[in-house]
Amino acid sequence: MAKEWIEKLAEEIKDKNKDAAAGYGRAQHYAGIVSALGKEFFVSLVLCLQENVDALRSRLQGDATSSETRVQSTRADEVKITRSRFPWIEARLTHHEDTLTLDYAKGLGIEGGPKIDPQSGRKVRTFAFQVAPDDTLVVQDAFAEPPQQYKQPEELARHITELLFGAGA
Repeated sequence: MAKEWIEKLAEEIKDKNKDAAAGYGRAQHYAGIVSALGKEFFVSLVLCLQENVDALRSRLQGDATSSETRVQSTRADEVKITRSRFPWIEARLTHHEDTLTLDYAKGLGIEGGPKIDPQSGRKVRTFAFQVAPDDTLVVQDAFAEPPQQYKQPEELARHITELLFGAGA
């Protein structure tokens, strides 16, 4: 039989660390969900971006603003989106663990044209995977006020397409 002081010490550890242990268990559970569903979300996001770019290219075909526009997977966790002019776009979307990072530069004209510096004119947006109380995966744009959440890859693909090809941001 364990000594009385050991039993008392064990109970103290249980009492004092119960919340921390429960928090750790939840964090591990959430990390498992992000790991399992994050890659799937990214792959679906890339497919949605490709569909958006294809639809945009189709609508501009034959117009003076038509331009070579491409979505190209460079690695399993990275995709590049480029457009040669009107607007000129150079973007890279990467998936790393619990984040998606969009690093991009764009300009109204062509690359190297007036007021376009692909290095100093770059912007970075970070999207973090979060787990909702019902164990579903959501992506949150942490820097937007108020923070925007995207539950479906299609929603985030639309937001990214509007960021890159729209007049703002």
